[in-house]
Amino acid sequence: MESPRPSIPAITHSASATRPGMFSSIQTNPNFRLYWGGAFVSNVGTWMQSVAQGWLVYQLTGSTFLLGAVSFAGSIPILFLSLFGGALADRFERRRLMVVTQTGLMILAFLLAALDFAKVITVWQIMGIAFLSGVINAFNAPVRQSLIADLVPRNQLQNAIALNSAQFQSSRVVGPAIAGITLAAVGPAWCFFINGASFLAVIAALLLVVVPPLPPRSPQSIFRNVQEGLQYVWHEPTIFALLLVATIPGLFGQPYQPLLPAVVSSVLHYNAIGLGLLESSAGAGSVVGALIVASLAQSKQRGRLQLYMLTLFGIGLILFSQSRWMPLSMALVFIIGLASMAYSSLNQTFLHSLVSDEMRGRLMSLFTLTTFGLQPLGSLQAGFVGQTFGVSTALLLGGMVCLVVSFVATRAKRAGLDELA
Repeated sequence: MESPRPSIPAITHSASATRPGMFSSIQTNPNFRLYWGGAFVSNVGTWMQSVAQGWLVYQLTGSTFLLGAVSFAGSIPILFLSLFGGALADRFERRRLMVVTQTGLMILAFLLAALDFAKVITVWQIMGIAFLSGVINAFNAPVRQSLIADLVPRNQLQNAIALNSAQFQSSRVVGPAIAGITLAAVGPAWCFFINGASFLAVIAALLLVVVPPLPPRSPQSIFRNVQEGLQYVWHEPTIFALLLVATIPGLFGQPYQPLLPAVVSSVLHYNAIGLGLLESSAGAGSVVGALIVASLAQSKQRGRLQLYMLTLFGIGLILFSQSRWMPLSMALVFIIGLASMAYSSLNQTFLHSLVSDEMRGRLMSLFTLTTFGLQPLGSLQAGFVGQTFGVSTALLLGGMVCLVVSFVATRAKRAGLDELA
């Protein structure tokens, strides 16, 4: 039996005027403000576990290959299952679904902590738990991205999406820093335990927020729902174009992140401190990019801005591939993080603005698939190119592909990006 919740007014998707400003969606929507805070605490814990898990795998095995294998195990389920997660997001109340997925992730984090506390943990157990977490995330990601539209009115979606991205990227700065201190002081098991406890914050927030009632849904099979989603995107040229211009950079641009350790070691000739500096620079740039997008909700040139950011992302990667000086590399990674986050936030805003409510979950599952699900494949191609021709060449190729996609998208008038406001 569900406990009574406080009377926070549910959001209705009206065109009522809202106060302009960078933080307007947080200031005017108690539901979103509550969810934002809970999600931030939980994401800090998630980043702590990510750092501690990689450190523990390397301590147990000394193998960079197994580091990549664990990452692959945690990401590959998204490629195959996210479409079904989107279908579920359109069939059931998203808030309840998120409570289920967050509870599952919390249990797995506590299991990881228990195995490490007991000193019986192995790399295969870590890989298995990473895979199960990936399965849950395949269903959680489209639900999480769709939920924002239930918490704010449509005319505040861009601001809310950008601030939610800023929340995630801020946790990317805070979480690893706390993880480093915790690892040095008490070991990885406590990082896993803290992550498990952090899920209580977002679960509590989800139980307190109020969302609009779910409209009636036709009793169709989940496979039919997935088919409908694919057909919907295929017959909507603008939505199809937005997903396409998200896919190519995701395959060739975003894999710069797993290449950073190789850049630090073989190109910049720094130690782990240099890796931390680059990671922090990328995270700080992402926060700034998200806040820029949050402040541009009334801009009439957002379509152009998105393509400008993709161009800046490509140029940043090309210059970064040629840099041999740490301060310059930090500045370029800051720009890359800023451009990537602004581009992705705007893309997600356009998709939310164009899709009908009954298709929102399925569209967000395709966005998850193109943005996150293909990353393991992108990492494999970047790793192959880097191993064969050098890491600088892999980064250069990624930047050039992003520039080509930006040029083609700019010329594709049928995409209608310039008219999106």
